[in-house]
Amino acid sequence: MTRVFTCVTIVALSAGIARAGSHDFVIEHAGVGGTSQQAAPYIQKFLEHIEGALGWPKGSANGDFFPEPDADFKKFLADKKPGIGLIDPDQFLELQKLEGLSIIGTVFGKNQSLGHLNLVTTDAAIKGPADLKGKIIASTHLQEPKFLTRIVFDGKFDAKDFTLQKTVSMLKAVKAVSGGKADAALLSDEEVEWLKSPSSPYPTVKVVWTSPALPPMPVVAFNKNSTPAERDAFAKMLLGMCSDPKGAEVCKALDIQKFGPPDKTAYDAAMKKYSKIAK
Repeated sequence: MTRVFTCVTIVALSAGIARAGSHDFVIEHAGVGGTSQQAAPYIQKFLEHIEGALGWPKGSANGDFFPEPDADFKKFLADKKPGIGLIDPDQFLELQKLEGLSIIGTVFGKNQSLGHLNLVTTDAAIKGPADLKGKIIASTHLQEPKFLTRIVFDGKFDAKDFTLQKTVSMLKAVKAVSGGKADAALLSDEEVEWLKSPSSPYPTVKVVWTSPALPPMPVVAFNKNSTPAERDAFAKMLLGMCSDPKGAEVCKALDIQKFGPPDKTAYDAAMKKYSKIAK
């Protein structure tokens, strides 16, 4: 249910934020599961709140959601030229210069940000990435190898050192490890929390390594496609949304704790690592 709510959060945002006409809203969030259809009951309430808060005409919202940063996602960016978006940290770092992105907010919620990525395994001989060279790592978090190399592995290991096996769900990654079809899985903090819970059927799958803290999921502006006034108004609306009586209802339904200001410290450090010339 939690992972469905993650998808609900994203798809609801896609329905509610962009103005009709010159702006669209784009959402890219990988590895969350769920579908647009599952989110449908939650969309209307969020849409009405956002339109009311920003003074947009009723029914003027438009947008789209992508569960992977695939060719369709890139085509949407080129064709629709969105003004605002919610995208994974790896895609912000990859697209920042190309798309002229700036961060205008942060989403707080254990499903919206990875926190850290953790290697889990059943093999007592594996203590960390160094023991996995040439071996199979399964995960839903393998979209951008450069992000893995420079941010997750902090430049100490190259994603090319491993055989990366992308899965459609966290459960499939853990099953692959438990069943001997993968040597390790790469899981977020929220996924590890489930793995350690009494309800988990995989008590022999243990955490052996944890990455540095990862940058949180940002709300981004496409500066070429939006005005400073639009960006400021949207950012201000987000900051108060979850503390507003009506907005708090929507945030709770979408499993969002709150929206916050941009995490400049985290992204300054991440951009420095990401842009560093490889040796």
